Parts: sequence; structure tokens; C-alpha cells
Amino acid sequence: MTSELARSAAFEEALRDAVSERVVPSPLGSAVFNDTLPLVWSLNVLRVERTGATAEEIAAEAERLQGEAGLTHRRVVVLDEAEGRGLEDPFNALGWKTDAYLFMIPRREPNRPVDTSDVAEVEREALAPIRESILREWLTEPSEEVLRQISEADRLVAAAGNARHFAAVVGGVPVSSSDLYSDGRTAQIEDVGTLPDHRGQGHASAVVMRALEEARAMDHEFVFLTADARDWPKELYRRLGFDGVGERYAYLLSEAS
Repeated sequence: MTSELARSAAFEEALRDAVSERVVPSPLGSAVFNDTLPLVWSLNVLRVERTGATAEEIAAEAERLQGEAGLTHRRVVVLDEAEGRGLEDPFNALGWKTDAYLFMIPRREPNRPVDTSDVAEVEREALAPIRESILREWLTEPSEEVLRQISEADRLVAAAGNARHFAAVVGGVPVSSSDLYSDGRTAQIEDVGTLPDHRGQGHASAVVMRALEEARAMDHEFVFLTADARDWPKELYRRLGFDGVGERYAYLLSEAS
């Protein structure tokens, strides 16, 4: 694991721990729970820290711990990159879905200048329409309770990460946004999203670069973001000067997945 990947992943796990309600030791690592928000996959996971475990062993441990907690999903995050990649085919054979996350850091100037003049810092509540629109695209007919729990999880993570929020504003309405989390030394650019009718107009580039400008202005030693390793936004980030430093694999078993 590269040092950049390790630092990025450690920051994410620290945020997860900060909003957890309990952590249960496991022979494979640790299980993190937020029992108040059981429908939020990212806050109720089994972290696999032991190398050499099979997909069947990991799935059984997730079933034991997450089943005892009454969760309707099973979610595991594999901390070792190579180990996680090697488990993909066995997990898929068991019916689990793969999520591969690419960690990226800014190493170059953007391919072309990005205008951030229409980007403003806003309160988190102003971004609710963008977040809900994207969630409804991502999830299949989510219930109001799912939306409520995800919104509350976002609020908790934002508070734990000392979040600042940036939006591209058109006609007085936020149409694209990004968050900036910080622990004072490391910063993460997160939750980049744009309303469907405003895509392809450079707004996502603008909110990412504004967040990066602010992170640098705050003298952070290290800045990163994560992207779906198998989707197009990572190409946008590459054009903005970000390079991949490694991947992390998570697996999900859920009717909603």
C-alpha cells in the first residue's frame, strides 16, 4: 500500500469511527455500527484487516455480526488493496456487489483553466435538493426513511469532518456542489454532484477546484478525493490534475443494491 493510499484510507476510517456508536472486535478486524442509522451502509460495516481470509469466511462473519445487529444489508470493507481486489470474483460468485474506490491526489495543474468565480461557500442545508436528486438517481425508489437516515448520516460526517460546503450558483440556485473535510493536516474533497439539467457545463470542475483552492489556502499537508474506479468521474478528476494512488474494495449484499 502506498503511503498516499494509506493516509487517505486512514482519514476515511477515522471519520467512520467518529460517527460510529460502537465498534465490535472480530477475528477478521472490527465491525463498526451506528444503530441509530441502520439503513446507512457506510456506517454499518465489517472492516477486514486480517489477510488470507476467504470470501466465504468474511461473508459468514458479516452474517454473524450484522445479522445479530438486525441489519438488512451485509457490508464489508477490505483494508488491503491487493487482498480486496483478489476477493472480487469469489464475492461476486456469492451474489455480492463490488464497489471499487480510486483514491486520487492533486499532482498537476488542470489541463485547462477552470473558472471558479460562480462558486460560493454555502450552508449544508442549501445543498439538500442536489443531494436528494443524486440519491434518487443512485438508489432504486428509496423510501423516505432511507433518505432521512442518509441525510442524517451526512450531517454527522460533516460535523465530524469540520466540513465546508461549496456550490456553483446559477440564477441564485445551487446546481453543483462539493464538500471539504479537514482534520487540520489532511483534507478530503467529497460529495461532488450536479443537478441533471446542469451537467456538462463545467460546474463540477469549478466546485472541485474551489475546494482544492481552499484546502491549499488552509495549508493542508495532504489533499485527496475518492472516485468510483469504474465510472467516468475519475476522468474528470484526471483532467483537473489528480492522479490515482491506489484502490479500496468494498462488497455489499442487499436487496437494494
